[in-house]
Amino acid sequence: MPASNTNNQERLAAILGRAIRDESFAKELHKHPANAAKYMGMILRIDEVVAFKGLDVAQLATTSTILRSPLAPHITFDQQRIRMD
Repeated sequence: MPASNTNNQERLAAILGRAIRDESFAKELHKHPANAAKYMGMILRIDEVVAFKGLDVAQLATTSTILRSPLAPHITFDQQRIRMD
């Protein structure tokens, strides 16, 4: 995997991680992705802005709750369902 692709994935993972931890950030990310990313010191490409605008905030909140659960270490995710494309 090219270094730039790895960097993009790490950057997007950091943004999604913040959205999972912070519901108000998740809502801002959905409404104004470029501003939310800028708040974290990042700049999004147009395709990333479009992807974040399509983010299912309710599903993100549900995932956040599950990840905070005491059972979280025992949960497995289907990577095909959580990819952004």
